Amino acid sequence: MNKTKMISTIGPNSSDYAIIKNMIASGVDVIRINMAYAKFDFARDVILNVRKINNEENVTTGIMLDTVGPELRICGLEKPVISLERGKLIRIVSTGIIGNSDIISVPYKEIIDHTKVGDFIYLNNATVKLQVTAKNDDTLLCQIHNTGKIISESTINIPNADFNIKFLSKYDEEVIKFALQMQVDYLALSNVREESDVLDVNDLLINLNDNNIQLLSKIENRHALDQIEKILKVSDGIIISRGDLALDMNIEKVPNIQKTLTKLTKEKEKIVIISTDILASMENNDTPTRAEVSDIANAIIDNVDALILGSETAIGIYPVTTVKTMNKIIDEIENNINYNNLLHEITRNENIQISKAIAYSTVDSANRVGAKAIICSTMSGSTARDISNYRPSCPVVAISPNSKVVRGLTINYGIIPHIVGMAENTDELVELSLQAVKKILKLEAGDKVVIAGSFPLESVNYTNFMKIEEIK
Repeated sequence: MNKTKMISTIGPNSSDYAIIKNMIASGVDVIRINMAYAKFDFARDVILNVRKINNEENVTTGIMLDTVGPELRICGLEKPVISLERGKLIRIVSTGIIGNSDIISVPYKEIIDHTKVGDFIYLNNATVKLQVTAKNDDTLLCQIHNTGKIISESTINIPNADFNIKFLSKYDEEVIKFALQMQVDYLALSNVREESDVLDVNDLLINLNDNNIQLLSKIENRHALDQIEKILKVSDGIIISRGDLALDMNIEKVPNIQKTLTKLTKEKEKIVIISTDILASMENNDTPTRAEVSDIANAIIDNVDALILGSETAIGIYPVTTVKTMNKIIDEIENNINYNNLLHEITRNENIQISKAIAYSTVDSANRVGAKAIICSTMSGSTARDISNYRPSCPVVAISPNSKVVRGLTINYGIIPHIVGMAENTDELVELSLQAVKKILKLEAGDKVVIAGSFPLESVNYTNFMKIEEIK
């Protein structure tokens, strides 16, 4: 069972109940819905289907919603899809007209004001590139650099321009309220620039009497990189959005940025996720490229928590095949990791506190005795996360009577979350733990498991015991 988690985006080509069920069975840990494209009714149907599948199959799948963020988009078009031809000119205005292949409109006059002659403009997730050749007070005249297609409300990205747009729009406030109503587990916050953006969302959640949902900041621009330490402090984790970073900075800088952010985030014991073009070629093909496989391997070796499949599963024609391919790649790479060396590397400069010392000992013991699983009881999820941060060689079965806590662990490295009843004493807790792991994993007589947790569950908020058991 793979430790690096897989997040799959649901879109028009993957929203069918049977497809979602097959994707979950094939290794998807978290279902993602990007509210920049999805309608509320669509998102509700997907979430209810995932919950139904979880009940039927006795599995736990997390749900992630992306906010739109202060993202720039063009206005509507005369047709659902408009083709733009390389070498031709197109005008950008702010008058709210319906666009076509000769002219498009943007809802912000600031785009016209702050863009200069010579600037590049990217449309529809950077599939179309324009360059400004002339401008006046009302219009940008641009040359089309490559043939491509745009759709209504396509994204528009201008790397060299800086716009002061409010982070939380009315629509995103509705997305957050909807997320709470549907008991979503993760919010991916788009276009975060500084810690105050995350704090604005946190304040809204507190006002709505729910600050338990986990906040993942999408790192998409140079401003976020400059403020990364502060952003990490107020976030549960980050999503490294390589496509947007490549637009905002030189593309050759992105690999080093990914490695630096991954290392920093793990040092801060936060979640780190990689997105954009993970298996892009599989949108239209049933096999990946060698470069994509190497890219995935690199991320796994760097110990990221999860990888996001975006358009590959949202609009790609092979969503289930893509998931199965990803699963095989992860499995192969993880089977060749030296976890003892990895544990030593993680703890080399660490000043370990009591609960973390037990988490470290749990992982060290599991690695040394060749345990088939670590089982941890948790009420808040902190025990499981502490153990996950040490990257054990075996899966971590996290048991809790709290369903919200269980779903909130679906994205963490190596954790298999499972709901159990409340234990009255440590003997009962051990028995519940063994019953849970036997349901989830194929264990044989003589197999060893390491049990760790806090007891009593309801009154102790740190890890305070560890035990090694042999399966009878």
